[in-house]
Amino acid sequence: MKETKHCPTCNAKMMEYRHVMNSALATGLDRLRRVGGKANLKTLGLTRNQWDNFQKLRYWDFVRQVEVEGVRKRGVWEITHLGREFLHGVPARKACFTYRGEFQRWDGSWTTVDDLLPGYRKRPEYAADAVDHQTDMFH
Repeated sequence: MKETKHCPTCNAKMMEYRHVMNSALATGLDRLRRVGGKANLKTLGLTRNQWDNFQKLRYWDFVRQVEVEGVRKRGVWEITHLGREFLHGVPARKACFTYRGEFQRWDGSWTTVDDLLPGYRKRPEYAADAVDHQTDMFH
């Protein structure tokens, strides 16, 4: 087993952790988008895994915690432009490293929402399936 290094001054762990963009994170991001892009996590119907790891989406700059007058609103997150772009098919790095909860560097290849959520339908696909509104349906 690898020896854990500690800071000689404060004895804190000096470890970097690797995080991978996965289907649970992509699902949480999509659920936030579907409710308008800003919500309390309680309202998203996330699994325990999705809830516990949701904050990792900030490492990709896909979400940010909502602040009111400089104070973070507990549990309230909003999707960023990059988060929306990812859900529209723009690739993102598959993994990153963090140190004490802060992004350090990218690792590995690229991924897309299609890789993580097979069958995920982006806006152009929904538009292609649209049909004309039937105004005489109820007459």
